[in-house]
Amino acid sequence: MTSTNFAYPQPTDDELAAQMSADDHFPNHPNRSGPSGSVPDSAAAASWAGTGAPDAGAASSGPGALSPRLGKAALILSIIAAGLSLIASAILGSTVGPMEAASGYYFSDLPSWYTGIAVGLFSVQGLCAVLGLTGLVMGIVATATRRGRTQGILAIAIAAFAPVISFALFVILSFALA
Repeated sequence: MTSTNFAYPQPTDDELAAQMSADDHFPNHPNRSGPSGSVPDSAAAASWAGTGAPDAGAASSGPGALSPRLGKAALILSIIAAGLSLIASAILGSTVGPMEAASGYYFSDLPSWYTGIAVGLFSVQGLCAVLGLTGLVMGIVATATRRGRTQGILAIAIAAFAPVISFALFVILSFALA
């Protein structure tokens, strides 16, 4: 809000904000009466609730309240992805070491029946990665829009740490049982 010409000083943002009335700060606030003195409809209240404004908690406790279903869905997706990934890593990690010791060092030296199982388990890992990323994005959206904030935070944490733990489990089991 300042001019590039310093010969004419302009007021700062703080000075301009001090000159504004409360209605000028939040012109679309659902508690503000319009020109006719009536409170705006519930659609405006619902659109206002997700903006993170000071009165968003009061607006979100009414009939247009935001549902925590998004956070719950993100948490469920993240838990499913983490669980399937850990199971696939445990099976693959506990069998790949002994199979390489018995058949050969290279993946192509393994028997064809085991190669099919290993490819299937790697495909499950890819599916878990997609589910985990979906849970991560849904958790971020749920946290940002206050639609299941606690579940969204848990979904973010699970989706972020599950691949690391799953890979560590695979590596530890494959080397320990080789």
